[in-house]
Amino acid sequence: MRSKANRRKSELKLWKRTGFDKQKIKFYGFVYRLHNGCLKDHEIKALGYRLRDENTWLKYCYDPLVYISKEDIDRHFKNTLWEKNDYPFNCIEVWVSDPFSCPYSGHGAVRNRAWVIKKPGYYRVSVQLIKKAKSNTMRTKYNMKHYKGMPYFNRHNDRCYNNYVSRAFHVVLKYYKEMREGILAEKQAIKDRKEDTYNRLKNKRIMQNIMERERNKERASRVRGITPTRETVAFFQALAVGSVISEK
Repeated sequence: MRSKANRRKSELKLWKRTGFDKQKIKFYGFVYRLHNGCLKDHEIKALGYRLRDENTWLKYCYDPLVYISKEDIDRHFKNTLWEKNDYPFNCIEVWVSDPFSCPYSGHGAVRNRAWVIKKPGYYRVSVQLIKKAKSNTMRTKYNMKHYKGMPYFNRHNDRCYNNYVSRAFHVVLKYYKEMREGILAEKQAIKDRKEDTYNRLKNKRIMQNIMERERNKERASRVRGITPTRETVAFFQALAVGSVISEK
């Protein structure tokens, strides 16, 4: 078993290589399986009714990647209804469906449940064309399932900055923890039974040895003080030789 220092060193190497810790990697693996409907049997059993009652959030976790160019940002900012009055730079204000608080800071949004895109790149958003009021022109509307495009992993399962996907993952973690505790308890019970059997047989053997020593002491005490003579020894030797000859 590795020491705590070695485990910590391995976690730091994983963080430097991927930018994620081990638990967060497991979380996003769970998000992928949840989104694509390929959950493990134990995960389905752990979530149970949540897969039915929270269908909107647990069956569709993120939008596909969409490339947003600098031209898209400038065009949207030019045709927007309110961004021009609220932001001093060209941007796209994306409306976020997640009803919980935003766990990130410094993204620049001036309204709640909004995310700001300033630079071109790939983003997990859905794009809609909406007709302007009292006009025949169309404008783009950007929506996002979660802040930053993906569900946020709340490590401590706090009420704030949480989402349905993170809560579901903690339910699965709790289920796996109970399973592990059950397996360890069963192994410990088997170990205890083996130790009890070993101690019982050991004590039985010790008692047998003690009783055997007591019988030997009692047998020795019966002949204590008796000194065999030469004639007595010769008599018993002749008796033993005779019994051997008679058997042959």
